Amino acid sequence: MTFANSDSTTESPAGSGDRALNPTPARFDVRGFARTAQGNHRDTLRLDEFTTAPLSADSIRSVQYLARLESGTMEQLRNLLVTATHKDARITAFLVTWAFEKFWIADALDAVLEANGQPKSHDAVEGSVRRSHTESVERRGPIRRAITGLIQGVPIIGVHVTTGLVDEWVTRAAYDRLDASSQSPALSATIATIVAVKERHVAFFDDEARRRLADDPKAVSLTRTSLERQAWPLGAIDRAGDDRSFFETSVFGDDSGRERAADIGRRVAGLPGMDSRIGDAVTRKLRE
Repeated sequence: MTFANSDSTTESPAGSGDRALNPTPARFDVRGFARTAQGNHRDTLRLDEFTTAPLSADSIRSVQYLARLESGTMEQLRNLLVTATHKDARITAFLVTWAFEKFWIADALDAVLEANGQPKSHDAVEGSVRRSHTESVERRGPIRRAITGLIQGVPIIGVHVTTGLVDEWVTRAAYDRLDASSQSPALSATIATIVAVKERHVAFFDDEARRRLADDPKAVSLTRTSLERQAWPLGAIDRAGDDRSFFETSVFGDDSGRERAADIGRRVAGLPGMDSRIGDAVTRKLRE
C-alpha cells in the first residue's frame, strides 16, 4: 500500500510573502506510525505484583469493561469500511495499525485480569444490553450502513475521525479514573503503557478531524447530527446495560466525574463547526 505525500510538511514557495514564513504544519506520519506499531506488552507488565496486592472488585470490573471496548475494534472497522472511508488510503492505512495496537491493549488488560484470578474479558458472563430508541441508528446492520454511507459520501470520513477523537477522550478519562481509584502501582504501570500507545491515536484523529471539519460544511453537518445521538464510549451499545451504568457512574458520576464530562464537552464545542449545544449533548450522553 502506498501513502499520500501529505505525511510530509508542505511549505509555500519562496517569495510568496508571509506564507513562506509559515509552512503548513506536518500531518501525522502514518508511515512512521505503521513502522513503529506497538505489539505484545505482556513482558513489560508487573503482573506478579497482583499476587500480593490484587485489585478491588470495582477495579476488576472497570478493567473488564475497558478490555471489552478495546477488543471491539473489528466491529468498528466493519462499520467504517462499508462507507467511503475505505476509499481513503491514508485513513485505511492508519486503521489497520490502530486495530493491531488496540488488540494488544486489550490483551494487556486481559493479562491483568488473569493475574487477578479472573477470566479474560470475553469469557466473562455479560447481562442484557440496554435498549434505547435514540440509539437505534447505531444498531443498523452492515448493509444499511453501506447504503447510508454511499449516500453520504466522502464527508462521512469527517464523522468517523471526529467520533474516534471523542472516543479517545472518553476512554482516557476512564483510564485516568481507574488509575486514581485503584491505588495499584502495578495497574498504574499498565495504564501508563496503554496511554502512551493511545497518544498517537489521539494525535491522528485530532489532526484529521480538525482538517476535515474545517474544509467541509457537509462533514460538519453530519458530525453534529452524529455527536448529538452517539453513545459513549464507541461500542457501548453492545455491552451489558448494568456494565454501561457502572461505567457511567464510576467515571462520570461524582463531582470530579461531572467535571471530566464537562471538559470533554468543552473540547467538542471547540472543534471546527461545533458549538456549546453539541458539546452539552455529548456531556449529557456521558452521564446517562
